[in-house]
Amino acid sequence: MENANQVINAEEIQNRPEFNGTVNIDGTIYAVGLLWQSLQNPDDPLPEIRELIESEPGFDLYCLRPASAPQYGIGKKSMGHAEGQPSAAAAVASAYADKTSVCAVFRIKEGWWFVSIRNDLILSEEDRLFLREEDAQRAFFSMMAVPDWDVKIAPAEWQIDGAEQIVLADLIKNARKVRLQELSAMRKTQFLVGMALFIIALLVVIFYLVSSLWESVFTPKKIVAVPTPEVIKPIEPTPEKPKPWEKIPEIETFLNKCWNNSYQLNNLLIPQWKMNTVTCTPAGIETSWNKQSGGRIAFFKAAIDEYKISRVTIQMNENGTSAKGNITFTDLPTIATIPTLTVDQIRDEFIDITQATNLPIHFSKKSVQDPPNNPDGSVPPNQQTYEFYSFEVSSGYSPWEWKKFFDKFSGLELLKIEYNPAIEAINNKWKYEGRIYAK
Repeated sequence: MENANQVINAEEIQNRPEFNGTVNIDGTIYAVGLLWQSLQNPDDPLPEIRELIESEPGFDLYCLRPASAPQYGIGKKSMGHAEGQPSAAAAVASAYADKTSVCAVFRIKEGWWFVSIRNDLILSEEDRLFLREEDAQRAFFSMMAVPDWDVKIAPAEWQIDGAEQIVLADLIKNARKVRLQELSAMRKTQFLVGMALFIIALLVVIFYLVSSLWESVFTPKKIVAVPTPEVIKPIEPTPEKPKPWEKIPEIETFLNKCWNNSYQLNNLLIPQWKMNTVTCTPAGIETSWNKQSGGRIAFFKAAIDEYKISRVTIQMNENGTSAKGNITFTDLPTIATIPTLTVDQIRDEFIDITQATNLPIHFSKKSVQDPPNNPDGSVPPNQQTYEFYSFEVSSGYSPWEWKKFFDKFSGLELLKIEYNPAIEAINNKWKYEGRIYAK
């Protein structure tokens, strides 16, 4: 149990081999000091976890943290980590699941444990146990240079404005436990699943062959005189051109990809480099960085290598003063969503939403011809005119908070999402553009 007046014997702690890797919280051994990374492929996490463990000497354990931005942490048995130990950082993140940014120092009997969670991501190498109070203060104050923390936790005697002292045991006693496991455990599970699927497939094939053989041997064949049919040349139907709302990028997947990748890019802290607006479209995500005073290419490359954000293509300009990054979406599914409202009904809905929320939603009625007019201005045959309302709105609400608005309308196509972390006014950090087709 934590005690603000307890005396911490650093020499006694250093004599224990696990002094920098485990802490005892109310009788439960928790793992600290894990190396955290963003998970690029939650459906098949093993390859990237194995790649990192094999590239980082000494690491031999891992844990998976499911969240809006999935992560995995890796640990070392040499630090006292063991299979089955829960992660203290993941427990704090679970306790503050409704918050996105937490910076905390907890005074415990082993020392001072420091953890930082930014944009729902446990920051890489910011899950650390300090034996000296001044080292913990230094780490905490360095993170205070980053603004907009939802929660700040520190010992009361530090007198940090806006911070509170919290007992770690009380905070995480009911939190979800994310436990360490060996890489071989996942391999064994996948092997058993694969064997089970193989046996099921084999049984299906055997059953099919036995059924076919039984039918061929014991079913008498019927001889039926078949008249020669008159050959009629079929009339090839003119294929109907798909309507614009019959192949629209699926919104929930688009929002998820934009949300996760935007926050992963924003979490890529590069000293003396400033990230510009992140733009999401159904084709992918792109952003750019500008070098600030004191910045270097070496800082940029080191940050890219450290965070290991895969699928990002980086292009540096010749002078080394700016860089562009993009992620291409190759697996964004499309759906058909049939419009249900007339243009007048869509207009009334926009007016009512604007009046209810006081949000500056810019909307206008437009139309598109498909196929378009010929170069000489003549109208091609079978041309269709589709009416829609385009909309554009800037707000502080995240994509998932806007999902209820997007789900309200059938025939809605989301064209662009922009996230600008540099804007001071929180109400304008997100910008959305799209259109709603009329029936």
